Amino acid sequence: MSRPRAKLVALGCSGPVAAPVINGFIEGGLSLRILARCPEPVARRYPGAEVAAGSMSDPVSVSQVLADADAAFLMTPMGMRNDPSGEIAIAKQVLEGAKAAGLGHLIYTSVLHADQPSPVGILQAKYEIERLIKNAGIPYTILRCGSYMEDVFDPRLKLLQKGRFLFPIDKHQTFSYTSQADIPRFVVTELLQPGGILNRAIDFVAIQSYPIVEIEKQLAEAAGFAIKTTPKFPVFYLFYALLPYFRMTKHRFSSVIPLMQHFDRNGYFSVSGDMQSEFPDFRMTSLPDHLRRLFET
Repeated sequence: MSRPRAKLVALGCSGPVAAPVINGFIEGGLSLRILARCPEPVARRYPGAEVAAGSMSDPVSVSQVLADADAAFLMTPMGMRNDPSGEIAIAKQVLEGAKAAGLGHLIYTSVLHADQPSPVGILQAKYEIERLIKNAGIPYTILRCGSYMEDVFDPRLKLLQKGRFLFPIDKHQTFSYTSQADIPRFVVTELLQPGGILNRAIDFVAIQSYPIVEIEKQLAEAAGFAIKTTPKFPVFYLFYALLPYFRMTKHRFSSVIPLMQHFDRNGYFSVSGDMQSEFPDFRMTSLPDHLRRLFET
């Protein structure tokens, strides 16, 4: 006798950034419900999912949408002006609603190194939210993701085809990567299976990390021609000079630029081992595999 379809609620996933994850959940055969402030356009985008009207910042909405769920998948929205307080506040409301609903498993996408505080708002928010989750009394799994392949490379395809990669930071810094398409596969095949609740954080990244100079080689191999990274000067400094404008207008770059500064100094890579050794039956998408498929399109 087959098991009934797992019921998963997606929180903070109504925007375009989460599209690869949501499509993966639908393709994975889950009974998926998405919480959205404006449900109509989300329902048109994802006809294979149920869409419920409500807000993450309203614990009552969260509790209601989670009422019969086996698990919830949470992505928290990035705060503007390098300020983590808004993202943290929303997480508190979600956790309040999840506790009221008696949620059995919360799956949260976080960032690498979120076990330590940071002056960068995006990273500090995840540090604080991880602490809140661990103290909430809800069974949980935290996926600490690397740079999303779909976010770093896919929107830049036209520029890549011209031989340029827009990433104006120190070319010797090293990065770990995560394919967003791997997240729903892992949730379905590992986390929603019996015994899949980890009650801890794991670095959810591909097996190999790359300095940017090596990424240039991987891009060239996938494309069949040379691709060079945009020099740090003058692009990085132009972005930095515009930071007061981005702060004034509450543009997403008001938080992204401090993150770029952090990457320029430190890179962004996992130091805790690899997924393949802990979950040998689950194959993470490698960066070369993703780039090859990208250029095949």
